[in-house]
Amino acid sequence: MRRIMIVALVAVIVVFAGWYEGLYRPEVSHITKLKATEQTAQVALLTLETRYVDLVKSKKELPAERAALAKLERAVPNDPELDGLVKTLFGAAAAAKVKLSSIGSPAPANFGLPAAAGTTPPPGPAELQLTLSVSGTFSEVEDLYRVLDAEARLFVINNFSVTSSAATDAVTLDIDVFYASPNAATAAS
Repeated sequence: MRRIMIVALVAVIVVFAGWYEGLYRPEVSHITKLKATEQTAQVALLTLETRYVDLVKSKKELPAERAALAKLERAVPNDPELDGLVKTLFGAAAAAKVKLSSIGSPAPANFGLPAAAGTTPPPGPAELQLTLSVSGTFSEVEDLYRVLDAEARLFVINNFSVTSSAATDAVTLDIDVFYASPNAATAAS
């Protein structure tokens, strides 16, 4: 009888060991891996939820950002738009009631010379330097500054010189006008 009990006990131990090794232990390992995967998924979900909240905030700001971009594109157009530029300058002069007698541009330093091989222009907007000769009273010339400042296009007055007479002032303005250079798109990307 004792032998049967020992054999039965050994059989129970063997069955228990087989169950533990064959079923229980792999399932515990599988559950542990699933818990680790769940934690990773929760961290990823939290990250995505945070990103979603940021995107919702950005969506609300998008119209204002688009308006600012459109304003910048008007201030610095894609090409010089010389015909529009001349019309704008004459319109500004008319609005300020000054006489615009000439618009000039100095020749670039390397005018007529071929570009050196392998050189690229600097990134960013290209600059068009202009010299305006206007005449009018001091307040009219001052109004021209205000009118140019109110224009959608960006004008930067670098220098001016005034020659006064009894009736009017003759003013020479050196201004810079900007446009997107051909390499601006590649510099931004």
